Amino acid sequence: MQVADRIERVSENIVNFYLVEDTGRVTVVDAGMPGNWGLLVDGLSRIGRTLADIESVVLTHAHSDHVGIAERIRTAAPAEALIHEADLEYLLAGKRPPGGTERGFSRRLLSTLAYGLRKGALRMPPVAEARAFVDGDVLDLPGTPSVAHAPGHTPGACALLFASRGALLTGDTLVTIDFVTGRAGPVVSPFNTDRAQAIASLSRLEALPATVILPGHGEPFPGSPGRAVALARAAAPDRHRAADAR
Repeated sequence: MQVADRIERVSENIVNFYLVEDTGRVTVVDAGMPGNWGLLVDGLSRIGRTLADIESVVLTHAHSDHVGIAERIRTAAPAEALIHEADLEYLLAGKRPPGGTERGFSRRLLSTLAYGLRKGALRMPPVAEARAFVDGDVLDLPGTPSVAHAPGHTPGACALLFASRGALLTGDTLVTIDFVTGRAGPVVSPFNTDRAQAIASLSRLEALPATVILPGHGEPFPGSPGRAVALARAAAPDRHRAADAR
Protein backbone atom coordinates (compact mmCIF):
# COMPACT_ATOMS: atom_id res chain seq x y z
CA MET A 1 0.00 0.00 0.00
CA GLN A 2 1.11 3.57 -0.65
CA VAL A 3 1.99 5.21 2.66
CA ALA A 4 3.49 8.50 1.43
CA ASP A 5 4.16 10.25 -1.86
CA ARG A 6 5.58 7.50 -4.14
CA ILE A 7 6.51 5.30 -1.17
CA GLU A 8 5.05 1.80 -1.16
CA ARG A 9 4.97 -0.29 2.01
CA VAL A 10 5.76 -3.98 1.54
CA SER A 11 4.61 -6.05 4.51
CA GLU A 12 2.90 -9.11 5.94
CA ASN A 13 2.25 -7.25 9.22
CA ILE A 14 5.44 -8.54 10.84
CA VAL A 15 8.23 -6.59 9.18
CA ASN A 16 8.00 -3.67 6.77
CA PHE A 17 10.22 -2.64 3.93
CA TYR A 18 9.63 0.17 1.47
CA LEU A 19 9.89 1.01 -2.22
CA VAL A 20 10.69 4.64 -2.94
CA GLU A 21 10.11 5.57 -6.58
CA ASP A 22 11.57 8.59 -8.36
CA THR A 23 11.41 9.12 -12.15
CA GLY A 24 11.05 5.41 -12.79
CA ARG A 25 13.89 4.29 -10.53
CA VAL A 26 13.48 2.65 -7.14
CA THR A 27 15.28 2.69 -3.81
CA VAL A 28 14.42 -0.29 -1.62
CA VAL A 29 14.68 0.57 2.08
CA ASP A 30 15.38 -2.58 4.08
CA ALA A 31 14.99 -6.04 2.64
CA GLY A 32 12.74 -8.14 4.85
CA MET A 33 13.47 -11.79 5.59
CA PRO A 34 15.02 -14.37 3.25
CA GLY A 35 11.56 -15.75 2.44
CA ASN A 36 10.06 -12.38 1.49
CA TRP A 37 11.10 -12.30 -2.18
CA GLY A 38 7.51 -12.69 -3.36
CA LEU A 39 6.49 -9.62 -1.35
CA LEU A 40 9.10 -7.57 -3.20
CA VAL A 41 7.93 -8.77 -6.60
CA ASP A 42 4.30 -8.04 -5.72
CA GLY A 43 5.18 -4.60 -4.37
CA LEU A 44 7.07 -3.67 -7.51
CA SER A 45 4.11 -4.81 -9.62
CA ARG A 46 1.73 -2.59 -7.64
CA ILE A 47 3.75 0.50 -8.52
CA GLY A 48 4.28 -0.54 -12.13
CA ARG A 49 7.97 -1.34 -11.74
CA THR A 50 10.18 -4.39 -12.11
CA LEU A 51 13.36 -5.69 -10.55
CA ALA A 52 15.35 -3.94 -13.28
CA ASP A 53 14.13 -0.56 -11.97
CA ILE A 54 15.81 -1.01 -8.58
CA GLU A 55 18.88 1.19 -8.25
CA SER A 56 19.77 0.57 -4.61
CA VAL A 57 18.88 -1.27 -1.43
CA VAL A 58 19.52 0.85 1.65
CA LEU A 59 19.57 -0.94 5.00
CA THR A 60 18.69 0.80 8.25
CA HIS A 61 20.63 -1.80 10.24
CA ALA A 62 22.11 -5.29 10.07
CA HIS A 63 19.44 -7.63 11.43
CA SER A 64 18.24 -10.68 9.55
CA ASP A 65 14.64 -9.44 9.29
CA HIS A 66 15.85 -6.35 7.42
CA VAL A 67 18.71 -7.85 5.39
CA GLY A 68 17.05 -11.07 4.22
CA ILE A 69 16.83 -10.52 0.46
CA ALA A 70 19.42 -7.74 0.15
CA GLU A 71 22.06 -9.90 -1.53
CA ARG A 72 19.51 -11.36 -3.93
CA ILE A 73 18.36 -7.86 -4.88
CA ARG A 74 21.96 -6.71 -5.25
CA THR A 75 22.84 -9.46 -7.69
CA ALA A 76 19.53 -9.90 -9.53
CA ALA A 77 18.60 -6.27 -10.24
CA PRO A 78 21.55 -5.58 -10.10
CA ALA A 79 21.62 -2.87 -7.43
CA GLU A 80 23.99 -1.24 -4.98
CA ALA A 81 23.70 -2.12 -1.27
CA LEU A 82 24.34 0.53 1.39
CA ILE A 83 24.49 0.55 5.20
CA HIS A 84 25.98 2.69 7.97
CA GLU A 85 29.70 2.08 8.48
CA ALA A 86 29.19 0.81 12.05
CA ASP A 87 27.08 -2.13 10.82
CA LEU A 88 29.05 -2.84 7.65
CA GLU A 89 31.20 -5.61 9.12
CA TYR A 90 28.12 -7.48 10.35
CA LEU A 91 26.42 -7.19 6.97
CA LEU A 92 29.41 -8.50 5.04
CA ALA A 93 29.93 -11.36 7.48
CA GLY A 94 26.26 -12.31 7.77
CA LYS A 95 26.62 -11.89 11.53
CA ARG A 96 24.06 -10.37 13.90
CA PRO A 97 25.26 -7.42 16.00
CA PRO A 98 25.42 -8.15 19.75
CA GLY A 99 22.30 -7.84 21.87
CA GLY A 100 18.89 -9.41 22.32
CA THR A 101 15.58 -8.88 24.05
CA GLU A 102 15.59 -7.23 27.47
CA ARG A 103 12.18 -8.59 28.46
CA GLY A 104 10.18 -11.80 28.62
CA PHE A 105 8.18 -13.72 26.06
CA SER A 106 4.54 -13.45 25.09
CA ARG A 107 2.23 -15.20 22.66
CA ARG A 108 2.62 -12.27 20.27
CA LEU A 109 6.38 -12.58 20.33
CA LEU A 110 6.24 -16.34 19.87
CA SER A 111 3.99 -15.96 16.82
CA THR A 112 6.43 -13.41 15.41
CA LEU A 113 9.36 -15.75 15.97
CA ALA A 114 7.40 -18.56 14.30
CA TYR A 115 6.88 -16.36 11.25
CA GLY A 116 10.59 -15.58 11.19
CA LEU A 117 11.40 -19.29 11.38
CA ARG A 118 9.18 -19.98 8.37
CA LYS A 119 10.77 -17.12 6.43
CA GLY A 120 14.37 -18.07 7.18
CA ALA A 121 15.20 -15.26 9.60
CA LEU A 122 17.33 -17.49 11.83
CA ARG A 123 20.15 -16.86 9.39
CA MET A 124 21.36 -13.57 7.97
CA PRO A 125 22.60 -14.02 4.41
CA PRO A 126 25.84 -12.06 4.01
CA VAL A 127 25.98 -9.30 1.43
CA ALA A 128 29.12 -9.71 -0.66
CA GLU A 129 29.55 -6.02 -1.53
CA ALA A 130 28.17 -2.89 0.14
CA ARG A 131 28.97 0.78 0.41
CA ALA A 132 29.09 2.48 3.79
CA PHE A 133 27.49 5.81 4.62
CA VAL A 134 27.79 8.01 7.71
CA ASP A 135 25.60 10.36 9.71
CA GLY A 136 24.48 13.40 7.76
CA ASP A 137 25.11 11.94 4.32
CA VAL A 138 22.58 12.82 1.62
CA LEU A 139 22.48 9.80 -0.65
CA ASP A 140 22.36 10.36 -4.40
CA LEU A 141 19.66 7.74 -4.88
CA PRO A 142 15.98 7.78 -5.88
CA GLY A 143 14.20 9.88 -3.24
CA THR A 144 17.48 11.50 -2.06
CA PRO A 145 17.38 10.25 1.55
CA SER A 146 19.46 11.87 4.27
CA VAL A 147 20.97 9.77 7.04
CA ALA A 148 20.37 10.20 10.77
CA HIS A 149 22.61 7.83 12.71
CA ALA A 150 20.75 6.70 15.84
CA PRO A 151 22.74 3.88 17.45
CA GLY A 152 21.49 1.61 20.19
CA HIS A 153 19.29 -0.89 18.41
CA THR A 154 22.51 -1.81 16.63
CA PRO A 155 25.78 0.17 16.45
CA GLY A 156 24.89 1.42 12.97
CA ALA A 157 21.13 1.82 13.30
CA CYS A 158 19.84 4.74 11.24
CA ALA A 159 16.71 6.55 10.17
CA LEU A 160 16.33 7.85 6.63
CA LEU A 161 14.62 11.15 5.94
CA PHE A 162 12.94 11.57 2.56
CA ALA A 163 12.37 15.28 3.08
CA SER A 164 10.59 15.96 -0.21
CA ARG A 165 8.02 13.28 0.70
CA GLY A 166 7.66 14.34 4.34
CA ALA A 167 8.55 10.77 5.37
CA LEU A 168 10.93 9.49 8.02
CA LEU A 169 11.79 5.79 7.68
CA THR A 170 12.94 4.78 11.12
CA GLY A 171 13.89 1.11 10.73
CA ASP A 172 13.88 -0.28 14.27
CA THR A 173 15.13 2.90 15.95
CA LEU A 174 11.47 3.77 16.51
CA VAL A 175 8.73 1.20 15.88
CA THR A 176 4.97 1.28 16.39
CA ILE A 177 4.41 -2.20 17.80
CA ASP A 178 6.03 -3.78 20.84
CA PHE A 179 6.27 -7.47 19.99
CA VAL A 180 6.68 -8.41 23.65
CA THR A 181 3.71 -6.59 25.19
CA GLY A 182 1.60 -6.19 22.04
CA ARG A 183 1.39 -2.43 22.72
CA ALA A 184 0.67 -0.34 19.62
CA GLY A 185 2.10 3.14 19.13
CA PRO A 186 5.60 4.63 19.01
CA VAL A 187 8.04 2.71 21.17
CA VAL A 188 11.69 1.71 21.34
CA SER A 189 12.28 -1.84 20.14
CA PRO A 190 12.72 -4.47 22.87
CA PHE A 191 15.70 -5.91 20.93
CA ASN A 192 18.82 -3.78 21.27
CA THR A 193 22.57 -3.79 21.51
CA ASP A 194 22.27 -0.99 24.10
CA ARG A 195 18.76 0.03 25.20
CA ALA A 196 19.86 3.17 27.08
CA GLN A 197 21.67 4.36 23.98
CA ALA A 198 18.64 3.52 21.83
CA ILE A 199 16.44 5.72 24.02
CA ALA A 200 19.01 8.52 24.00
CA SER A 201 19.24 8.32 20.21
CA LEU A 202 15.60 9.30 19.87
CA SER A 203 16.85 12.87 20.21
CA ARG A 204 18.43 12.48 16.76
CA LEU A 205 14.96 12.13 15.24
CA GLU A 206 12.65 14.52 17.06
CA ALA A 207 13.44 17.72 15.14
CA LEU A 208 13.49 16.18 11.67
CA PRO A 209 10.98 17.69 9.21
CA ALA A 210 8.51 14.88 8.49
CA THR A 211 4.76 14.39 8.70
CA VAL A 212 4.67 10.59 8.73
CA ILE A 213 6.80 7.98 10.48
CA LEU A 214 7.31 4.72 8.56
CA PRO A 215 8.76 2.11 10.94
CA GLY A 216 10.36 -1.26 10.40
CA HIS A 217 7.59 -2.86 12.46
CA GLY A 218 4.04 -1.66 12.99
CA GLU A 219 1.72 0.75 11.26
CA PRO A 220 2.65 4.18 9.87
CA PHE A 221 2.39 6.96 12.44
CA PRO A 222 0.78 10.13 11.03
CA GLY A 223 2.47 12.94 12.89
CA SER A 224 5.75 14.65 13.55
CA PRO A 225 8.90 12.89 14.74
CA GLY A 226 8.73 15.09 17.84
CA ARG A 227 5.31 13.70 18.74
CA ALA A 228 6.38 10.13 18.03
CA VAL A 229 9.53 10.51 20.13
CA ALA A 230 7.55 11.98 23.03
CA LEU A 231 5.24 8.96 23.00
CA ALA A 232 8.16 6.52 22.78
CA ARG A 233 9.90 8.17 25.72
CA ALA A 234 6.71 8.06 27.75
CA ALA A 235 6.44 4.34 27.05
CA ALA A 236 10.07 3.60 27.91
CA PRO A 237 9.56 3.14 31.69
CA ASP A 238 7.34 0.12 31.02
CA ARG A 239 10.29 -1.86 29.68
CA HIS A 240 10.56 -3.94 32.86
CA ARG A 241 6.84 -4.64 33.12
CA ALA A 242 5.84 -8.27 32.84
CA ALA A 243 4.99 -9.27 29.29
CA ASP A 244 1.34 -9.35 28.38
CA ALA A 245 0.64 -12.99 27.52
CA ARG A 246 -2.68 -12.37 25.81
